[in-house]
Amino acid sequence: MGSRKACEMHTKRFLDKGLNVVIDRCNFDQQQRKTWIDIAYKYNVPIDCIVLTTAEQECAERIQSRVDHPTGVEGESGVNILKRFMKNYCPPTINNPEGLERILYLDPSPEPYCTPERIDSIFTLLNQCPLLK
Repeated sequence: MGSRKACEMHTKRFLDKGLNVVIDRCNFDQQQRKTWIDIAYKYNVPIDCIVLTTAEQECAERIQSRVDHPTGVEGESGVNILKRFMKNYCPPTINNPEGLERILYLDPSPEPYCTPERIDSIFTLLNQCPLLK
C-alpha cells in the first residue's frame, strides 16, 4: 500500500463495509500500535495481535537471502534496517495489553511457504488465547 496512511484509509473503508481486517505491519512500539487500536475502538471491533518471535539472527539471514523483495528490505541495507528496528522494538505483553483482546506469540514455522492450512491453524491458536480484558 505504500504508507501507513494508505493502510489506515483501506482499513476504515473495509470496516465501513462490515469486513474483518488484518493489519500486516511491524508496529514496533505502543505508539505505532495505538493507531490501529484507536480505529478498532471507533468501529467497536475486537483487536488481536500476533507477535512473531523469530530471532534477530534468523531475520537477518532471511533478509540477506532475499532478492527483489517487494519492500526493498534485503541485503546489507536490509540488515541495517533490522538493527534499527530491534533497537526500538517493544512488543505488547500480557501484563500491558494496550487494549488488545488477545496476544499470540508465534514461533517461526519450519516451512518456507505459508499455506491456507497454516493460516487456519494460526487463527485457531489465536482464538484459543485467553481474553485480556
